[in-house]
Amino acid sequence: MSNGHYPDFPRSEYELRYGRAREIMKQRGLDVLFITEETNYVYFTGHRSQQNPIDKIRPYLFFLPLKGNPVVIVMPFEEYHVRATTWIEDVRLYRELHTHNDVVEKTIRDFGLENGRIGCELGREQYLEISYNDFVDLKSRFPEASFEDASEVLLRLRAIKSPAEVERCRAASELTARAMDRLLKTIHVGMTELEVAQTLRRFMVDEGAEKVTFLIVASEFRLDGGKVSIPTSRVLQRGDMVTVDTGTELQGYASDICRTIAVASATERQRELYRYLIDLNFKSYEALKPGNLCEDVALLCQREMARLGIKTQGGGRIGHGVGRESTEYPSLAPGEKVKIEPGMIFSCNPNFLTESGFFNSEENLLITQNGFEFLSQPIAPSELFVTG
Repeated sequence: MSNGHYPDFPRSEYELRYGRAREIMKQRGLDVLFITEETNYVYFTGHRSQQNPIDKIRPYLFFLPLKGNPVVIVMPFEEYHVRATTWIEDVRLYRELHTHNDVVEKTIRDFGLENGRIGCELGREQYLEISYNDFVDLKSRFPEASFEDASEVLLRLRAIKSPAEVERCRAASELTARAMDRLLKTIHVGMTELEVAQTLRRFMVDEGAEKVTFLIVASEFRLDGGKVSIPTSRVLQRGDMVTVDTGTELQGYASDICRTIAVASATERQRELYRYLIDLNFKSYEALKPGNLCEDVALLCQREMARLGIKTQGGGRIGHGVGRESTEYPSLAPGEKVKIEPGMIFSCNPNFLTESGFFNSEENLLITQNGFEFLSQPIAPSELFVTG
């Protein structure tokens, strides 16, 4: 029997995460983090179970105490996987369905936190992956404890990527960009949107992707109702504008990249709008620098678009963070007064819908000490690509 060890990152990476988390926990007065949601669970443990994303009846749980060793709680069939792919030493098991709260209760008592402040996934962009009734039951077992919102800890922590995370995101972004570059050369009149999607999936796997996180192919729209984003059986026609937006996952880290092309022919207006789109993107990139706020990028974009009488689709933001997920905190949106810092990774994509088509181009960018660096190479062409 193999006794191999296959962690995603060295122990030092997780010690860095735990140390940073504990600093924020101290500031918030939290005694322990109680993690239930899959992406947070993987972030803290490195345990990328195939069962976790599809299984709602058996929760995967993690505790990070302010003092003491972290604890993972899983079903018995996952124990070896946890030990083989993580650095967690305290692995606790619940052996029957619906008994996880018994193990959670014992763990909290072992920490001596019957009266503690327990940080949970209760706030912005956070979700419990135990049932509401389970959570109510758990709180009833500790009437003197305080179950509090820990979203600030989780959002601040995951927004700044470590050097190891940056390289993982770079690899995911580059492979997606290469697959997109290959795709552009294959699209032609007569293909269906479904065939475009199938081709891209194949190219991404060829380039090393482990999973496609999402895939949008849009070639039809209504100005009063937007576009259909899921690939359909629609057949591409000469003169269509086609937008392909996708992300991939590689060893737990993701990308989010978009390209827009014309099928077989393009009008001068389409070419003009595409050049404007790329110019708008680069103006937005220049605002992605340390010291600016996330909303500064969105407000700059709004001013530029207003100048030419063009509006975004109204989705509320023109970009977002990328990391463990293709879309994550923070947003590039009005009101998002989060300071941009080195180590953040953003997807930035001002976009608009006109009578000539939907226009969108999206890159992944790393914030550096002095500005930004493209992670998605090769980047979108500066002139509208017209298929043969």
